Amino acid sequence: MVDLESNDDILKKKMKLVNDAIDEIGFTWYHLKLFFLNGMGYSTDCQLIYLESSVREFINYQFGYSFPVSNECYAIGMILGGLFWGFSADLIGRRMAFNLSLFLSAIFTILTGTMGNMASYCIFIILISFAAGGNLVLDTCVFLEFLPHKDQWLLTFFAFFWGIGQTITVLIAYAFLPNNSCSSADDCPSHKNRGWRYVFYVNGAIVLVLAILRVTVVRLQETPKFLVSNNRDADAVQVLQSIALKYNRKCSLTLDQLTECGTIESNDDYRNHFSLKGTWELTKSHLKTLFQTKKTTRSTILLFISWFFLGIAYPLYSSFLLMYLKSRGVSISPTTYEQYRDNLISNAASIGGPIIAGLLLYYVPKLGRRGVLFIGGITTMAFLFGYTAVKTEAQNVGLASAVYCALYIYYGVIYAYTPEVMPSSARATGNCLCLVCTRIATAITPVIGYYANTSTSVPIWICGAAVGIIGIIAIFLPFEPSKSRVV
Repeated sequence: MVDLESNDDILKKKMKLVNDAIDEIGFTWYHLKLFFLNGMGYSTDCQLIYLESSVREFINYQFGYSFPVSNECYAIGMILGGLFWGFSADLIGRRMAFNLSLFLSAIFTILTGTMGNMASYCIFIILISFAAGGNLVLDTCVFLEFLPHKDQWLLTFFAFFWGIGQTITVLIAYAFLPNNSCSSADDCPSHKNRGWRYVFYVNGAIVLVLAILRVTVVRLQETPKFLVSNNRDADAVQVLQSIALKYNRKCSLTLDQLTECGTIESNDDYRNHFSLKGTWELTKSHLKTLFQTKKTTRSTILLFISWFFLGIAYPLYSSFLLMYLKSRGVSISPTTYEQYRDNLISNAASIGGPIIAGLLLYYVPKLGRRGVLFIGGITTMAFLFGYTAVKTEAQNVGLASAVYCALYIYYGVIYAYTPEVMPSSARATGNCLCLVCTRIATAITPVIGYYANTSTSVPIWICGAAVGIIGIIAIFLPFEPSKSRVV
């Protein structure tokens, strides 16, 4: 997709050489390890979102709140984390966020379980989400920039790990919250409400194990596309040659080939501009790259809109679902156990969404990314509208499972599509701004839920409309990565 680098012919030529080398090396054991260990970042992000939402009711009981303050704090942390890790990744590289984000998330999650008041609890919620903000920005970028073109459809399967993450959290909540939590705010001292602390400890321990695996199993090298776009040709060749040598693959790329192309002018090595002025100039250049032509501008703006509406739909449905279910009467979920059990089943069904999306892309290539996005969005809208008529427990479990599965078809593709259609020199910046759009919407979600009344079906109708809009927007996205190599 050379239109993404239309302002720099030298960078186009170098990216073609790098893509040729990556395709020549092919898919290796290194890529397989990256797939699973980057997927842990996806799992952790969803795990921590569900962690906050699953304990929010009991936190409010203990500390005497009704408005979902902690949900707002989580959104604020994600916005700050996305901006910090995203902008910095295009300046100093992908490795730091990849290696640090899970460790920081784990430490802050464990410490949150020790908090004794709402102020300290909210501070640590912000720290958790700030650290986790680096995961989704970088996980797809890192994997994509090592991946051969014929295997790019694998990015869609990353959302599979989202389903795993939320299922783990719901399972832990199901195990600890019902028997270790207050039933109301009238009598809720700390010693009667320790369930939320146990949930934080267990989730934090799981994330810590994943963080250790991520650093020890994969010794991540900087991505060759980042290196080339920052005039570090020798480092890029060394990375590609080392992977080819380790896995006994052929790599014909040489430093002379890259040097003969010339020096790119649209970007430069941050180490040559290590100052406030230099940082600002490079960051401004990355932002301009996202809007350098009419086609890229259209792509960027439509993605921002899509992510914003997605940020309203998903949290509004998932975070406030239990409150909605409680209002539907005894016939749906008579006890707390049954509420969490039913929620666990529907969340587990979400794992099927990315699998369906991947199979559609692989076996029906004519659909492309945009076609599958449209299918995911419109199907989810239909199921959400149908969900408002739920009257029995069986209907609840069936339709909730269908909603999650269909929504994750869209999720799986949009998370893969977004970094694919971002210019190489500004990929993390563009990715992070899309995530910031969705986090801003997430911050609005509690207000919608609070005033729209989660005991009615109004929030569900809002979710359905939002998902339907982004499904239609997908048709008008200008790039189709399934038919072109990513720069």
